[in-house]
Amino acid sequence: MQNTRSLALEILLQKTNTVPFPLLLEKAYKKLKEHEHIKQEKAFLMALCYGVLRYQGIINALLIPYQKQKNSSFFETNLSLALFELFFLQKKQDHAILNEYVEILKKKEGQKKANVLNAILRAMLKDKETLEQQIQNLTQKIQTKIAPNQIPSKKNLRQLHNVADLAPIFTQELDPLFYQQIIEESFYTPKPSFRINTQKTKELPSFIQSLSTSIFFCEEQETIQLKDLEEQGCISRQGVSSALLTEELANFYHAQDLKNGVWDMCCGRGGKSLGLLEKNIPVLFATEPNAQRIQDFQNQLQRLSLKEPYIKQGLAQDIAINFPPSIEKNFSLLLLDSPCSTSGTIARNPEVKYRITQENLTQILQTQQELLETAWNILEENSFLCYCTCSLFQKEDKVQIQTFLKKHKNAQCLFEKYLIPSNLDPKLKGHDILFYAILQKTV
Repeated sequence: MQNTRSLALEILLQKTNTVPFPLLLEKAYKKLKEHEHIKQEKAFLMALCYGVLRYQGIINALLIPYQKQKNSSFFETNLSLALFELFFLQKKQDHAILNEYVEILKKKEGQKKANVLNAILRAMLKDKETLEQQIQNLTQKIQTKIAPNQIPSKKNLRQLHNVADLAPIFTQELDPLFYQQIIEESFYTPKPSFRINTQKTKELPSFIQSLSTSIFFCEEQETIQLKDLEEQGCISRQGVSSALLTEELANFYHAQDLKNGVWDMCCGRGGKSLGLLEKNIPVLFATEPNAQRIQDFQNQLQRLSLKEPYIKQGLAQDIAINFPPSIEKNFSLLLLDSPCSTSGTIARNPEVKYRITQENLTQILQTQQELLETAWNILEENSFLCYCTCSLFQKEDKVQIQTFLKKHKNAQCLFEKYLIPSNLDPKLKGHDILFYAILQKTV
């Protein structure tokens, strides 16, 4: 397993880079030799990486009495991996695991540093019972509820910030009302959730847990039993908040008795468009800069037997200038699932807490403003714009909308909302939290 642990170390050392974490994992998987237990080894690699990302703050708290000096990133990350495996994976081969991490460090930084690591780990294993109680206490602190609509005190914010090991930008930008909730949920792995294709309805297994007529979730080990239904196009794996938005947009479209189609301006892999098409909402146009995401979208359209919209690769801002002549611009609804900081996905993507900086947030805000202007210029009077992000930073959400409304007197915000799956069912902790607002272009 030393090779797997070394790969986990290699991945975690890149946690602040811009390369998406799942892509780093995919590259690492290719370095593993094929054998009969390869699936378990891949699962172990993922568990190590995401485990350290989720529990780094607690690991740091455990280390305070034992570490006397600052060491290299390689040393610190190797130490975090060792402690996660020893204290969170509940394995029994403590000293064998310890020795593997000592050997990894020895190859990189020599015997002297390996001796330091060995001393720290052995001292902590000697105090294992006490440290396990400390882990329980810290976990309880995270889960202690702050009263609804009560902003945490600065002391509470600081304590929560340290336990979750967040970048400073979270303390600066996160809506304080969500701070305790996002901290708690950042320690959860979201349960698998699915969207039902109502155009291909079949009987579903009894073990599923329904959230609505078109959304359900289940345990990870049960997903294997859903494989045939997925291949037949009866269901699709999708995050709960995205599926909920699809439902609410479909209900809005019908309630307003809209007649013209939808432009999905930043369609990605098309999850929201697919959900709308399944509910007989005419998505006529979809745009996306990334070619691979467009290919994934088209593959899903084929699997689900849905009518393909006109799909064009490129930035929405550029496409709006050179609009395809075969597409009419009289859309009833523009869906702008905007690029964002993704701070609301911290449970699913724990590396997010290290990657967001003020510099890239400034760039994101500018892109959002450009896209809002592009959408508004295309939109006809009395039509609607849905702006959404998977962020909890107020600058990207409420403040962005407030700024837009001040600039455009012919814009009316009908409503804005945070979709928080765990508020609907506590079993859904860890699912993305999504913000959306629906604006109408008035006369």
